[in-house]
Amino acid sequence: MPTSTLYKKENELLTKMMREMRIAAGLTQAACAEALGKPQSFVSKVEGGSQRVDLIQLREYCNVCDTSLTAFVKRFESRL
Repeated sequence: MPTSTLYKKENELLTKMMREMRIAAGLTQAACAEALGKPQSFVSKVEGGSQRVDLIQLREYCNVCDTSLTAFVKRFESRL
């Protein structure tokens, strides 16, 4: 049986990097969530790995954290 993508090492890295990016931007989970128009629990679940994000959501997250999606993906690929 295939492993769910929520538990793959790539997803763990993705959520870790999203958290690092938010912190580097000086944002709390609450501030990030407000900028995204989401509840704080959404950011908590994403960063905790229990909530998947699609490409559009990742792009919005990057924008809120003043990072380009392209730069984020390049860093992600280099850390795999």
